[in-house]
Amino acid sequence: MELTEAGKLLVDHLAVVFNRIEVAKGDIADLYDLKAGTVSIATVEGITDPFLSAHITGFRARHPGVEFRVRIRGRERVLEAVEQHLSQIGFVYDHYTHEGIETVGQWRQPLLALAPPKHPLADGRKLRLDDLAQEPCVMPDSGFGIHHLLNRAFARIGVTPRPIVVADQFHFLIRHAIRNNAIVYLPLQAVMREVTLGQLVPLNLDCNDFEHRFIYAVVRRGQHRSPACEAFIASILSVFAEGETSDAALLARLRADQA
Repeated sequence: MELTEAGKLLVDHLAVVFNRIEVAKGDIADLYDLKAGTVSIATVEGITDPFLSAHITGFRARHPGVEFRVRIRGRERVLEAVEQHLSQIGFVYDHYTHEGIETVGQWRQPLLALAPPKHPLADGRKLRLDDLAQEPCVMPDSGFGIHHLLNRAFARIGVTPRPIVVADQFHFLIRHAIRNNAIVYLPLQAVMREVTLGQLVPLNLDCNDFEHRFIYAVVRRGQHRSPACEAFIASILSVFAEGETSDAALLARLRADQA
């Protein structure tokens, strides 16, 4: 029995199809073994460096085939990126309300008032927010939740903050505060390098509005997440609790040094 011309043509096509199926099986196996895959992240600037960068580096050391795409935005833009399928995971600072997005983890990140060590209020004395009202400061712009939090907190005591600079990049604000001996309002993870190097110190500020703030890890509600994405979420959430403990220990040590 011999194949017809049509049969021979079908065999050639089926060979290609079966080959592609085998390739697809291999690709899928690679995904589940984390030998391949992509993780897309949208995040506020507050935890990008060193925390997020270092954690991505560690994850890729274990799974070098996984690629990362990171968008750094203000809070509202982060939520939009997650909602619009542009990013699988989002990290936002401060509370949010969005019916299409759910929180999968949180990391306590109180807002700090920080200044260079030579600042007259950086001597460890206990401060209230009204002690800072007339001090030159730098602030994130209105694209950041911190901007609105500061305005609400100062409004409660009947004053308005006096920023010498408002900007949309934390790195610029930090360097400008150091250069001009001004106060900068940021969470610890955003200034970890400068605090570790002794370029900025947290002021001993008592402000309840600043205390109970968090970095939230968020995802789109009901989304189907890739194995690489699931693995990265599990990995990064496992260190959130450790981060809270180490942050608290560092702040306690810095407060003791100022006393």
